[in-house]
Amino acid sequence: MAAPSGRDISIVPVDSLSDSAKFGYSHCIRAGSLVFVAGQLGVGGAGDSNDFASQARRALDKVCSAVEAAGGSRASIVALTIYITNIADGRAFAALRKEYFRDRFPTSTLVGISALMLPEATVEIQAVAVV
Repeated sequence: MAAPSGRDISIVPVDSLSDSAKFGYSHCIRAGSLVFVAGQLGVGGAGDSNDFASQARRALDKVCSAVEAAGGSRASIVALTIYITNIADGRAFAALRKEYFRDRFPTSTLVGISALMLPEATVEIQAVAVV
Protein backbone atom coordinates (compact mmCIF):
# COMPACT_ATOMS: atom_id res chain seq x y z
CA MET A 1 0.00 0.00 0.00
CA ALA A 2 1.40 3.38 -0.98
CA ALA A 3 1.66 6.07 1.67
CA PRO A 4 -1.04 8.75 1.34
CA SER A 5 0.11 12.05 -0.09
CA GLY A 6 -0.66 15.35 1.66
CA ARG A 7 -3.80 15.79 -0.41
CA ASP A 8 -5.08 12.43 0.83
CA ILE A 9 -4.90 13.58 4.45
CA SER A 10 -7.83 15.50 5.91
CA ILE A 11 -9.28 16.59 9.22
CA VAL A 12 -12.61 14.89 9.88
CA PRO A 13 -15.09 17.21 11.60
CA VAL A 14 -16.90 15.50 14.49
CA ASP A 15 -19.83 17.69 15.52
CA SER A 16 -20.44 15.86 18.79
CA LEU A 17 -16.91 16.54 20.10
CA SER A 18 -15.40 19.73 21.52
CA ASP A 19 -13.42 22.21 19.44
CA SER A 20 -9.95 20.65 19.51
CA ALA A 21 -8.39 23.27 17.19
CA LYS A 22 -8.26 25.79 20.03
CA PHE A 23 -5.90 23.34 21.78
CA GLY A 24 -3.80 22.71 18.65
CA TYR A 25 -4.85 19.17 17.69
CA SER A 26 -7.52 17.30 15.71
CA HIS A 27 -9.93 14.76 17.13
CA CYS A 28 -9.92 12.77 13.91
CA ILE A 29 -7.68 12.60 10.82
CA ARG A 30 -8.25 10.51 7.72
CA ALA A 31 -5.16 9.51 5.72
CA GLY A 32 -6.28 7.48 2.72
CA SER A 33 -8.20 4.54 4.17
CA LEU A 34 -6.73 5.00 7.66
CA VAL A 35 -8.53 6.95 10.38
CA PHE A 36 -6.69 8.16 13.48
CA VAL A 37 -8.73 9.19 16.51
CA ALA A 38 -7.08 11.26 19.23
CA GLY A 39 -7.46 10.13 22.82
CA GLN A 40 -11.00 10.66 24.07
CA LEU A 41 -11.84 11.19 27.72
CA GLY A 42 -15.05 9.93 29.31
CA VAL A 43 -15.64 13.30 31.00
CA GLY A 44 -16.01 16.88 29.90
CA GLY A 45 -19.74 17.40 29.53
CA ALA A 46 -23.13 17.27 31.17
CA GLY A 47 -23.79 14.23 33.30
CA ASP A 48 -20.14 13.42 34.04
CA SER A 49 -19.57 10.44 36.30
CA ASN A 50 -16.64 9.39 38.46
CA ASP A 51 -17.56 5.76 37.80
CA PHE A 52 -14.90 4.05 35.64
CA ALA A 53 -17.37 1.98 33.60
CA SER A 54 -19.46 5.06 32.75
CA GLN A 55 -16.38 7.03 31.73
CA ALA A 56 -15.02 4.14 29.64
CA ARG A 57 -18.37 3.72 27.85
CA ARG A 58 -18.57 7.45 27.12
CA ALA A 59 -14.97 7.54 25.83
CA LEU A 60 -15.64 4.53 23.56
CA ASP A 61 -18.83 6.17 22.29
CA LYS A 62 -16.83 9.30 21.43
CA VAL A 63 -14.23 7.19 19.58
CA CYS A 64 -16.99 5.43 17.64
CA SER A 65 -18.61 8.79 16.75
CA ALA A 66 -15.32 10.01 15.29
CA VAL A 67 -14.86 6.82 13.24
CA GLU A 68 -18.45 7.09 11.99
CA ALA A 69 -17.84 10.73 10.98
CA ALA A 70 -14.97 9.44 8.82
CA GLY A 71 -17.25 6.91 7.10
CA GLY A 72 -16.55 3.85 9.24
CA SER A 73 -18.21 1.90 12.03
CA ARG A 74 -17.19 0.03 15.18
CA ALA A 75 -16.20 -2.84 12.92
CA SER A 76 -13.69 -0.51 11.19
CA ILE A 77 -11.65 -0.07 14.38
CA VAL A 78 -8.46 -2.13 14.21
CA ALA A 79 -6.44 -0.77 17.17
CA LEU A 80 -7.10 0.78 20.57
CA THR A 81 -4.76 2.34 23.08
CA ILE A 82 -6.34 2.73 26.51
CA TYR A 83 -4.87 4.79 29.33
CA ILE A 84 -6.32 4.19 32.80
CA THR A 85 -5.47 5.77 36.14
CA ASN A 86 -6.24 2.62 38.15
CA ILE A 87 -4.80 -0.57 36.62
CA ALA A 88 -7.35 -2.59 38.61
CA ASP A 89 -9.99 -1.23 36.17
CA GLY A 90 -8.36 -3.22 33.35
CA ARG A 91 -10.72 -6.17 33.83
CA ALA A 92 -13.76 -3.89 33.66
CA PHE A 93 -12.44 -2.44 30.41
CA ALA A 94 -11.86 -5.91 28.97
CA ALA A 95 -15.54 -6.74 29.59
CA LEU A 96 -16.64 -3.49 27.93
CA ARG A 97 -14.37 -4.13 24.94
CA LYS A 98 -16.02 -7.55 24.47
CA GLU A 99 -19.42 -5.85 24.53
CA TYR A 100 -18.47 -3.24 21.91
CA PHE A 101 -16.48 -5.51 19.59
CA ARG A 102 -18.20 -8.90 19.40
CA ASP A 103 -17.23 -10.19 15.96
CA ARG A 104 -13.58 -9.14 15.71
CA PHE A 105 -11.58 -7.62 18.51
CA PRO A 106 -9.18 -4.77 17.64
CA THR A 107 -5.58 -4.93 18.76
CA SER A 108 -5.38 -3.31 22.15
CA THR A 109 -2.78 -1.81 24.44
CA LEU A 110 -3.77 -0.94 28.00
CA VAL A 111 -1.48 1.39 29.94
CA GLY A 112 -1.71 2.28 33.62
CA ILE A 113 -0.79 5.92 34.26
CA SER A 114 -0.78 8.25 37.26
CA ALA A 115 -3.08 10.98 35.85
CA LEU A 116 -4.88 12.32 32.79
CA MET A 117 -5.39 15.91 31.57
CA LEU A 118 -8.52 16.43 33.70
CA PRO A 119 -8.17 15.37 37.34
CA GLU A 120 -11.57 13.63 37.40
CA ALA A 121 -10.81 11.55 34.28
CA THR A 122 -10.04 7.86 34.82
CA VAL A 123 -9.73 6.69 31.20
CA GLU A 124 -8.62 7.96 27.78
CA ILE A 125 -9.03 5.95 24.57
CA GLN A 126 -7.21 6.44 21.25
CA ALA A 127 -8.03 4.45 18.09
CA VAL A 128 -7.02 3.58 14.54
CA ALA A 129 -9.59 2.42 12.00
CA VAL A 130 -9.61 1.33 8.36
CA VAL A 131 -12.50 2.62 6.23
